[in-house]
Amino acid sequence: MIIAFIMAKIESTKSRSILDMIRKLDEVEEAHLIYGAYDLLIKCVFKTPEALSSFVVNELRRVDGIKDTVTNVCASCD
Repeated sequence: MIIAFIMAKIESTKSRSILDMIRKLDEVEEAHLIYGAYDLLIKCVFKTPEALSSFVVNELRRVDGIKDTVTNVCASCD
């Protein structure tokens, strides 16, 4: 199991609709609007590194209003 925390910069005028859309994705366990350098924090779980990569490239980055992402993979799942 791979747990990843993904931070995203998003267009502020679309923040609520982006959050609602992201929360509906199967891989997403939690998603929150946050303050700071990034606007959105997303917790996801994947079975393989390839599934993580596919999610970020083919789903997340294609969401209208997401400008930038940073993916942080947990070193331990305990």
